[in-house]
Amino acid sequence: MNILVISQYWAPENGVPQRRWTWLTEILERAGHNVTVIAPPPHYNQDVGLKDWLSDSSFCSTVEQRSGNTAETIVRTGFFPSGRSLSRRIVNQAAVAGAGLWVVFRRPGPLKDFNPDLVIGTVPALPTAVVTYLASRRFRAPYIVDLRDAWPDLIRESERWNSSMGKPSLRERILRHGPLQSLGWITTRTLNFSLRRANGILVTASRLGESLKVRYPNASGKPSKMIALVRNVFPIQVEGFKKEVHSAERVELRVLYAGTIGRAQNLANAVHAAKIAKDRGVNVRLRFVGTGAACQELAKLARKNQVEAEFSSRIEPENLTEHYRWADTALVHLTDWKPLENAVPSKTYELMSIGLHISAVVSGEAAELVELHQAGHTVPPESPAELARMWETLLEDPKLLEVSANGAMWVEKQRTIASPRELLRLIESFDNRNATKANS
Repeated sequence: MNILVISQYWAPENGVPQRRWTWLTEILERAGHNVTVIAPPPHYNQDVGLKDWLSDSSFCSTVEQRSGNTAETIVRTGFFPSGRSLSRRIVNQAAVAGAGLWVVFRRPGPLKDFNPDLVIGTVPALPTAVVTYLASRRFRAPYIVDLRDAWPDLIRESERWNSSMGKPSLRERILRHGPLQSLGWITTRTLNFSLRRANGILVTASRLGESLKVRYPNASGKPSKMIALVRNVFPIQVEGFKKEVHSAERVELRVLYAGTIGRAQNLANAVHAAKIAKDRGVNVRLRFVGTGAACQELAKLARKNQVEAEFSSRIEPENLTEHYRWADTALVHLTDWKPLENAVPSKTYELMSIGLHISAVVSGEAAELVELHQAGHTVPPESPAELARMWETLLEDPKLLEVSANGAMWVEKQRTIASPRELLRLIESFDNRNATKANS
């Protein structure tokens, strides 16, 4: 099949959406499918000024042929520089969506005579769902939405999105009453519109898939929309890691968080837990590796509470090995928004793969997986006292830091068998439909 993928994030950027789709593209190409992509050039991890953006003609589209493990053709759209603020990101995503629509309807370069058999849109960014629907109409092809998180339910939490960002700015205080509420209303309805009409949906958590089957039934009202569970179990890039057994007579517990320091994580909870532990005479040393919208506020909070905390900027995943060797346990951390009970952070699978104990501050499916596979210990979100007690227990009894090998074996099975099988089952169902139409 000829498959068109529409995304706002693509390699060589190295983030969760990019790594997920590098892996999925490899699976599709090995199965004999041809993949063409519409995506902006790498820019999310770069500080692109308006002057450089204009001088480099970054608002124009270009064509790129990938080489390496995958061979997809990429039509790079124009973009508007992104930023940390929510409003700047909204403008960026809207601009990229508009540029994507221009590419879809003008069909430049390799799209001139291109007629895909299937269109796939990856969400987030949220506007991609609408672009995907319109592309399917333009090309008269079915479409699938790859829904990585519990959207559109997360939009209901928009009032709390910036709760970990410190004092709201004047711009936020002005926009949050009226403009952002209207935008949330519009986004929720357009996303529901796109999902309801989608021919299939890819999800990363089983709970989310079950809820969507009921929410978006077929025309008869029965919950039978084609939904495939493809977890974020893409190959890890941690080389040569072997968990070392640290001395039983330790004087501190070393806790690592490696990932996005953003709104949905609210890692201030971990800093408060470390402060509680410190007040009880328990030495917890935190290390945060990553960047995100809440990074500066988190560092300020750690200094204010005189918590032992180190901060390192974002590094490539293959360079995380030394941080993993340093750690006694690694944080998987989400805040207490209800929709996040239907989400599983991709870091969960990576930590299970390497056998590093997980301090899981999560609820719902993520907590169930950690407990089921004996990959660590869990406490509810936004419960710093419980997290402090858990760390105290781990320091007192280091044997609790030893985890079962069941988690690593389960993730490997998901990566090599279950998820590829689910992906191809959904994709090739459309190939079978096309064959049936051709023979009828």
